[in-house]
Amino acid sequence: MKKMEFLPLGSIVILHGTVKKLMIIQRAVQVEQNQEKKYFDYGAALYPEGLVENRVAYFNQPDIAKVIDVGYKDDDDNLMQEQINDVLVKLDDSGNPDPFAEVREDEEDGIKGE
Repeated sequence: MKKMEFLPLGSIVILHGTVKKLMIIQRAVQVEQNQEKKYFDYGAALYPEGLVENRVAYFNQPDIAKVIDVGYKDDDDNLMQEQINDVLVKLDDSGNPDPFAEVREDEEDGIKGE
């Protein structure tokens, strides 16, 4: 996976094809769906209702149609995003460990393997 800039927790968004607001409560989430692990950029609760019966909506950055409000961001959030991205570059698109991540990272940095 590639590094990305995540919205802060607490951000309010609307997804394509919906009108319901969601509040981001998770970032870089791997969940099991239909006995298969899947990666999502975000997990969110309904807004203004909040977390109802532990139901979370999972989605990715391209699914966001509109950002209504950006959540609180500080140095701690920046550090967390760095840590998330350090892990993401070592994963494949499903969120599983990528055995070739280091090779790809070297190539992206302009270093070719021998």
